[in-house]
Amino acid sequence: MLYYFIKKQIRARRRPEERADRAEKQKRPCRHQRRNQTQETELDPGSFDESGNQHDPASANLLSAPNPAQEQVPSNGPCEKCKQEKRNARVYRSKLIAGLVFPYFLASVDLTIVASAMPFIASHFNKLDQLNWIVTSFTLTSTAFIPAFGQLADVYGRHFVLQLAMFLMLVGSVFCAAAQTWGMLLFGRALQGTSSAGIMNLIEIVLADNVSLKENAKNSTIFQFVSGVSYGVGPVIGGYLTDANWRYCFVLSIPIAFFAHFAIFFLLRKELVRGTHLARSSSSILSGLATIDFGGTVLFILGIGLIILGTSWGGATYPWASAAVLVPMISGSILFLLFFIYEYYLEPGRVLSRVFPQQTPIVPFPMFKVKDTSLLAILEFATGAAGVYLAMFACNVWPAQTFAPLSAGTLIETVGVALITWAVTTRNIPLINGMMAVAGAGTGLRFMPSSLHAAGIWPDKIAPAMSIMRFCLPFGGTLALAIMGSVFNNKMASIFHPNMESQNGRIDIQSNQSLDDISKLPLEVQDHIRNTGKDAVMWAFISIMPIMAISFVTGIFLGNVWIKKKGGGSENQIGQGASTPLADDDEDIESNEVVYVSYLWARITGTLDEKKRITKPLTKAEKQRQAAALLEAKQQRAKLRDEPSDVENYILTSSPHQRIVSS
Repeated sequence: MLYYFIKKQIRARRRPEERADRAEKQKRPCRHQRRNQTQETELDPGSFDESGNQHDPASANLLSAPNPAQEQVPSNGPCEKCKQEKRNARVYRSKLIAGLVFPYFLASVDLTIVASAMPFIASHFNKLDQLNWIVTSFTLTSTAFIPAFGQLADVYGRHFVLQLAMFLMLVGSVFCAAAQTWGMLLFGRALQGTSSAGIMNLIEIVLADNVSLKENAKNSTIFQFVSGVSYGVGPVIGGYLTDANWRYCFVLSIPIAFFAHFAIFFLLRKELVRGTHLARSSSSILSGLATIDFGGTVLFILGIGLIILGTSWGGATYPWASAAVLVPMISGSILFLLFFIYEYYLEPGRVLSRVFPQQTPIVPFPMFKVKDTSLLAILEFATGAAGVYLAMFACNVWPAQTFAPLSAGTLIETVGVALITWAVTTRNIPLINGMMAVAGAGTGLRFMPSSLHAAGIWPDKIAPAMSIMRFCLPFGGTLALAIMGSVFNNKMASIFHPNMESQNGRIDIQSNQSLDDISKLPLEVQDHIRNTGKDAVMWAFISIMPIMAISFVTGIFLGNVWIKKKGGGSENQIGQGASTPLADDDEDIESNEVVYVSYLWARITGTLDEKKRITKPLTKAEKQRQAAALLEAKQQRAKLRDEPSDVENYILTSSPHQRIVSS
């Protein structure tokens, strides 16, 4: 309601000439009527047909006769085709909401529900000192498998991979609910994390498929509300379920996942983009395996998994300088570097592409030649929910572009985190809450614009672009949480001694009762503990300030994507020059203006119009043709690899005597 009220107020405040211009545009013929008028103008009864025969007068009269169906169409305003397109868009959006709302709610609410039950779950298995593994096992797989699901979505299609992710959530929930051992529980959490990686990634990919950025912004707004509701009701639901039995926190996911399977099948099976291996009816599931980048996937999963494992252990389970922390972090970093080297040489024309001609890189290396890909990844790495509504407003109403919310979000978040470090020293709870709201507003302000920006600059590579963004967000959060936790634990080491009984005024960090006993200690001891805790929290926030500073500087150099509808004309391809779009903004509903260079610099130097380009998201039919062409190219490369070279042909076709003479 508030969104529509603000939108109405903005429309009411428009200048009279702007309102008159928009009213004039609405009276113009739509693009279908303009196309019909163009065809009628080009129709000449005296011209020749394709066979070279001249039209006779009778045929000329027939050709020039008015079409009764066209007479019923008004000369201005939207025609029946335009109205039908709008109805189809509403039906498509309704199917998306009905089919994806349950998977999205399930993936969003999982962590908040389980968070309420974590101490009780760990206590049930006598693993309170390993409580963090309930979250770590989830975040490890939910981060590492994101790019893999992006490539699977391209190979096998959105529907198949989305159903696979829901099946993993169903199986993982069953394992967790029926867990009899600590290992069985963690295995179920790992499956749930893998499922979450697929669900969240696939939903963003599906929302960006077959629609303009304006429609994408509308659809994303709806799911951001679902996310906000999920985060709000999750702890409440988790609290009630935990009071009954902590296993109910996992049982709840089973019927939701089961129902989501049927909703996706009946509502979205025919609507979602098919995969490259389905471009031909003769293709099978096994043939699709030949196109998957197994080498890059294994290197990525092992590298990221070891890095997350090392950061989770560092400062909490083992000292940072111990081999248990250094070995996985160093090994993971090396594997992560090897992943990028492997992807580089898997590009067409390089060494590995000749060895594996049918495989496609899991992360296409040319994407990083566009600077906004790397800059967006850094912003997502540094990325609160208070600013989510501001992001909805900025993307849907005003200014309807991505640079403003992304750059403003980085500035607000950086200032908010800096103010939190100061507010903690005051020990003023309302002030701390206020500064956390400021930082959260800046973080939330970047959620939706980042995905829209990626879809705008890479309309033909939606799946890998969304996979990169989805990966950087949890990966950055995991590393930042590990850094802050390590700093906090080191500062509190003089008071909290893990695995030590409460004695001599010291407190056992593994005992909730010991933490409650702080109020029973002498006043001077209480002050010492609280001051130490205050300093520990302050330094924990200071430790991530370099990351925030980097994200702020990065935001300044971003390009820009306009979300409003723009007419592309004939210059609707990436990289072609684009002046002011012709006709009205109904000419090409799916074209958008993009600036790849720094938007701020182009604005300062007055070269913004020269730097603008037009991008056009691929339609469903275009994606199917692209998939067929890609499959044909892979098969051609495989055929060329298997063919004998010129030297081999000479050896096979010539006689030994001819070879001796020629030598």
